[in-house]
Amino acid sequence: TWEPSPPAFPRTLKDPTVETGAPKLAEKPVAKAPKWYDRVSFRGYTQFRYHAVLDDEGAGLNVPNDRSVSTTESFMLRRARLILSGDVTDHLYVYLQPDFNASPSDGQYSAQLRDVYADISFDPAKEYRVRLGQSKVPFGFSNLQSSQNRAALERPDALNSAVEGERDIGAFFYWAPAEVRERFKHLVSSGLKGSGDYGVAGFGLYSGQGLNRSDRNGDPHMVARLSYPFELPRKQVVELGVQGYT
Repeated sequence: TWEPSPPAFPRTLKDPTVETGAPKLAEKPVAKAPKWYDRVSFRGYTQFRYHAVLDDEGAGLNVPNDRSVSTTESFMLRRARLILSGDVTDHLYVYLQPDFNASPSDGQYSAQLRDVYADISFDPAKEYRVRLGQSKVPFGFSNLQSSQNRAALERPDALNSAVEGERDIGAFFYWAPAEVRERFKHLVSSGLKGSGDYGVAGFGLYSGQGLNRSDRNGDPHMVARLSYPFELPRKQVVELGVQGYT
C-alpha cells in the first residue's frame, strides 16, 4: 500500500523555535483575585504608663476622661488594643477595635469596644462613602489622631468634653478626592501630625450619649466638618479645617 506524505508546512508559518532553538516567549501569569484573608489586617499595640503627683499642695486633680491622672495611680496599662480591619469587598470596609484595659467606675480592667463600623463606598475610587457603627465623631483635630501619634498632652478638655470618649454610635458621610485620601494616609503612616482620613467634607448624626452607651432621649446630635491638607512646595503639609456640632 502507498500513502501520500503529508504536505510540507508553509515555511512562513513554521515555528521559529523548531529550526533556531530560540526560547519561547514566557506567557504572562494570569492575575488571580485576592483571597479574603489577603484583604484583612490584624495588628495591635499597647501603652504602659507610670504616674505620680510631684507636689500635693496644689489644687485637687480633675481631669475628665483620663482616670490615670489621680493621686492614687502609679503603674498602669494605658491601652491594650487589637485591631481587625480590611476590605471585605471592593465597596465594603470593616474595622473592629476592642480595648482590653478599659476601666469601669470601680477602676478594674475590662474589655470594651472602641470601634466597630463599616465603610460603604459608592464609587471604585472610594471618594464617596458612608460610615455606619461606633466610630470617632469627626470633630476637632487632636481627637481624630491616633493615640500612637499624639503628644503627651493628648486630650484637650474643651474638645474631649464635647464628645466623651471621642466616639459615638451614628451614621456619617465622607467625601475626599483620591489624591487627598492618599495624602491623609501618608501623614498617618509616616507618624506625622494629621487628623486622619475623615474626608475633605463630612457630616452625620450620632446618638450623643458617648462611648458604648445607647441613646436615652431619641434626639440625635448633628456634626459637620470641612478640612483640607495643603501640600507646600517642600512637601510640607498644612491642614486647615473648621467643624461644629449641635
